[in-house]
Amino acid sequence: MNATTTPLHSASHSTSVGGLSVFGISAAVEQEQYLARQRYLEFAGKQDSVRLIRSATDPLHGIDLNRANPLHRPIMDLLDTPAIQRMKKISQLSAASWVYPDALQPRFGHVVGSACLTADILENISYNATPHVKREIETWGPVVVAFAMTHDIGHIAPGSHVAHRVWFPSQKDAHEAMSHSIIKHDPGFRSALERCLGAEGAIMLDKVVAEDPSVPKWTWQIITAGGWNTDRGDWVRRDGIFTGVLYGHYDLAVIRKYLTISKEGEFVIKENGVPALEPFFTSRANLYRNVYRHPTCRIGEMMHERIGQRARELHAKGQLEFCDDVMNNVLRANSGFELSCDTILDMIEPWWEYHVTQWTRSKDPTLRELSQRVLRRQPFRHFELREENRELLRKMVETSSLDPAYFYWEASPAPVNLKKDLKSAIKVLQRDGSVVPLEQYSSFMGALAKLEELPSEGFIAIPQDIFRHYASH
Repeated sequence: MNATTTPLHSASHSTSVGGLSVFGISAAVEQEQYLARQRYLEFAGKQDSVRLIRSATDPLHGIDLNRANPLHRPIMDLLDTPAIQRMKKISQLSAASWVYPDALQPRFGHVVGSACLTADILENISYNATPHVKREIETWGPVVVAFAMTHDIGHIAPGSHVAHRVWFPSQKDAHEAMSHSIIKHDPGFRSALERCLGAEGAIMLDKVVAEDPSVPKWTWQIITAGGWNTDRGDWVRRDGIFTGVLYGHYDLAVIRKYLTISKEGEFVIKENGVPALEPFFTSRANLYRNVYRHPTCRIGEMMHERIGQRARELHAKGQLEFCDDVMNNVLRANSGFELSCDTILDMIEPWWEYHVTQWTRSKDPTLRELSQRVLRRQPFRHFELREENRELLRKMVETSSLDPAYFYWEASPAPVNLKKDLKSAIKVLQRDGSVVPLEQYSSFMGALAKLEELPSEGFIAIPQDIFRHYASH
């Protein structure tokens, strides 16, 4: 329990066999495992075989990966690395399963789906591209696909984005910087990157991730730019499928057909693709309004946040009864930037769930109650955010045996900001070769931009049983 934390920018992994984290192996071990696999494939006559990845972007279909295709090679080379396999232990949708029972998928399918979609789009663009753009795709394409494959590997438990509110509520979400730290400083993963991209290609990847001015803009825009990109293009459809709602459906085939790279080197869409692009924005907005910001989902996330808050308070007093080395490192840190690569890699959902299970036996009544309610799915009940409710509901909690600091919650409105996203959205390539902002070209997008935000209501939440007790009396 005396492990020290290492800043994000430093190399933290031991070069010994296995390293400090099960997901962070040394370069020597990675090379050994790779060579063993190559020997097996050669022995089995499968070294040039096509690999079928089922359900990567759609549960009805599979994706064929061919090693002869340079855009597929990074997916195949990185797929079985520990850092990518770890994504099977990171939740994609946090507490959404409290409302949508099948919303339990991990981020693994998303990173594979994003990479496959990126490779597919780059192939489509290359068919009719100018010689200059074709050369750029040949040079940068595999690097960009590797970026799509690795863009989320810094996510941590619990629940990806909610994790930073659990551990560091006053800090910004640092998962992108944490992803880049693993890309650069995990010896085994860096070894795998250098093998599939070359040492120079791995450095090119660092520049793409950092959006370095020296790289073509499309190399990062295709994955991280505002509006439609391959990251959002995958998760909007995927999350819609797993939650069972229709909001995430949009015409990807048409969008894919009209995506291209402008002469200025930007990722753009041709005019004919705009009618298919417009529904994507409403699909994404409706997922936020009806899934990610559903009151019960927000309450579930808040309950996780308050478990983290109470654990940190008890840890600071030396009163947290169960805490492994990883948890010690996390609770001593002030931000995600202070976590070592090994600590980041070990922050997976089973690790969090095991701690929460242990905390259901805590002597601290607040930590015990919150942990039990989370494991048993006992969300707080929400009420309209009105002054008369505020006074009455707070009094209910104060007269119970529970601490109002943890069991009374006023949730602020969480509107969907349309204008901000449209400002950085993919631009439209017109027939005369000029490029214009999407909201300027599309009257529909322009109208959405004027809305600025889709409204959202705040609410008050307290435990259901407290309300039932008072209601029955």
